[in-house]
Order: sequence, then C-alpha cells, then structure tokens
Amino acid sequence: MKPKIHNNHFCLLSALSVIFCLFSVVPCYATPTDIEIPIQASITSKVFVCTDDNLVATYIGKSCPPEIKVFYPDGTHYKTIQLSNETSDLEYLQISDDRLYYTEYDRSVIWTSRTKTVYEYNMTTNKKSVIYSAGFYNNVEPRIVKIAAHEDYVIIYEEFGGSAIILHKLSTGTNRTIFTSNKMIHGLSIDGDRIMWGCERTDGEPGREIHVYNISSGRDYIIPESRSIKTWGYGDISEDYVVWSRTAEEPDTSCGHPSLLTAGCEILLTDLNSGDTTVVEEINTISTPYISGDQIAYLKKPELDFENTDTGLIRIYDLKKEAFTNAGSDVAGISDFDGEMLLWYRFHPASHWMTAISGNIPDVTDQKSIQDNQEALEKAQNIRSQHESPIDFPVIISALIIDIVYLVSANKRE
Repeated sequence: MKPKIHNNHFCLLSALSVIFCLFSVVPCYATPTDIEIPIQASITSKVFVCTDDNLVATYIGKSCPPEIKVFYPDGTHYKTIQLSNETSDLEYLQISDDRLYYTEYDRSVIWTSRTKTVYEYNMTTNKKSVIYSAGFYNNVEPRIVKIAAHEDYVIIYEEFGGSAIILHKLSTGTNRTIFTSNKMIHGLSIDGDRIMWGCERTDGEPGREIHVYNISSGRDYIIPESRSIKTWGYGDISEDYVVWSRTAEEPDTSCGHPSLLTAGCEILLTDLNSGDTTVVEEINTISTPYISGDQIAYLKKPELDFENTDTGLIRIYDLKKEAFTNAGSDVAGISDFDGEMLLWYRFHPASHWMTAISGNIPDVTDQKSIQDNQEALEKAQNIRSQHESPIDFPVIISALIIDIVYLVSANKRE
C-alpha cells in the first residue's frame, strides 16, 4: 500500500516545486566563449570591425543613418557616433585607447573634388578633431588604406598612385612622412615605439620585405629573412616580437610574378632583441598572423577553396607555454586581435564574432557601463515585455515563502 501524503505536506511540496520552476525560467546570464556582434550586413557589404581595450567598433558601408557603433565584449551597446551628414561614408576605421580613428568622405561629392578626412574621436570627452586630410591631385583620388594607433602615435597609410606612411603625434598635432614607395604597402601595425609594415623590396630585387621602424631613433630595420619572393608582407608587432608569414615552398613564377596563394604557408616569429627568426607552424594556406602580448593567432584551413570559405579554425600559440590551442569553428577569416579578444567572421551566413581566448568574455559590471547602456537596456526590456506575460516574480515568490512558513508551522503544531 502506498503511503498517504498529508495535505500540508502536499501543499509544501507543491509550493517548493513552483518556486523551483520560477527560478528555472528566470534567465541566467552566463558568460559564453563566443558572442555574435549585433550588426546586420550582407556578404557584399563593406564592414569594419576592430577591437581594443575590451571595446569593439563597427561600421557598415552606406548605413542609414551613417554611424559608428561601439560595443562591450559581451555585446552590450556602449556608444554611437554619427558621421557628419547623411551622405557620409567611411574608408577606414580603427579603435585604440578609448579613441576612434576613421577616414570619412562625402559620397555625394564627385570623386575629383572629394576630400578624405581622418578624424580622431575621443570617446571619453565626445570630441572629434581632424588629424589628416587628402584631396584629389595628379589625376588620382587618394585612399586612406589603413590606420594604426597606440597611445600618442597614429600611423596613416595613404595611396595616391604611390604609397606613403604618415606618422601623426597627438600631443603636438604634427604629421611627418616616414616612408614612401611607388608600390603597395601591405601589413601595418604599431606597438610602443615601433612600427611594422611590409612592402616590395627597396633594393629593387623581386619579392617583399618586413620593416620595423623605431620612432625615437628614426632607424628603419629590415628583417633579413623576410627579403624573399616567398614573403607575403603581412604581419603584426607586440613588444619585442614580430609575426609575419611567407610561403612554405617556392612560389610559381611562370606568369612573371610569384604566385603566393598555392605554395603553403609558414608562420614566423622574429625576436627583435636577439634577431632570431623561427617557424611557429607550417600550414596549408596563406594566413595573416596577429600577436597580442604572448599570444599569436592566425587562421588555419585544410585547403584553399573559394567556394567553401568557412572551413577554418583559429590557431593560437602561447609563447610562454610553447603550446597550441584552437578557437572558433567554420571560420572564414580573422578581423582583429587585441588582449583577450579575437574578432573573426563567416560568409555563410554573413556574421561577425568575438571570442575570448581565456574562455570567458568580460561582463559589463561597472557603474559607468550601466549608465552608458541605460537606453539599450530599456529598449531590451520593452522588447521582452511584448513577449512575456506580466508576471511579478518577486511578489509571487514572497507570497509562496510566506505560505511555506505557515504550512511548516501548522505541520509542527500537528
């Protein structure tokens, strides 16, 4: 015979069950490893995504209204910066030290009269200033191809038929050209007192080379091993290390120039103190490596396939531990890497993602973040209220607790 359950016991169990269910449906905001950046863009859109100091800056070409949006790494909105007018567009975007650097132009103006203006926008003071501008000359429309920044220095790569690297100093407002070439410049990066870039060989021989420029001394050092037709020309710098890539095999030169895409890839690390260059890993397809602190990141794919782009994974090498780990899946490419944050993307469907290599994306917890995100939080609450029933959880839970106390007391009296 089954034991009979006393009515008070039954009510007690029922109340506890309801409380358990209520707490089960209240969302728990766990910190995921990967977060999709909340931007909507097609596969053909011009998209800028970059990261620094645990902030992510984004822009979609010809967006209406044209605006830059900045997010915290947990996907929470931080700030929106409007461009100058409704017909403005961006040519490049970078974020560094709570500042945005971007090249703006008016697409309604005919290209022969168009000016490309590089702005510095201070997100702490909400003030912007012009640090560089370029206009049509010598029958060529200039392009600001890339901007890199660190603390007091901003590096601007401009194309105008030839190429130039301009060094801007924020504290003095001055610009000076530190390098020119009649051909393309490739990778560009800055950290501390050093600037790294790749370009065609300056001695006139075929191939490319990697430069490391010391701002204080003005010394331009070329990594000896990089002077080769195997060198891709892209890379990154962090403290005393430069990462760069070259083909693993001799490239095909039957067409009159080296074909780098189909000759595999070596990821290389150069120690600027010792001058030593070592191979980190040999992979099947060419990849642009990034470095942040002691971590190197690059894309690894099984093969080069233009029809199936989302086949890669992110390979991470820890210099101190001398160990590899993997991140992401179905990756098409890497957009940026800074601190713990990796930005990467897929083409199918078109999406952009953040991954923390530590495994935990930081939460927004400080008071400033809460104030800055009040508008976004209110909007999210309004959206949720349209889909949720008007249940006052605190009131219900309080009532149930009172009921439980009463039932327990009644049971003891019996």
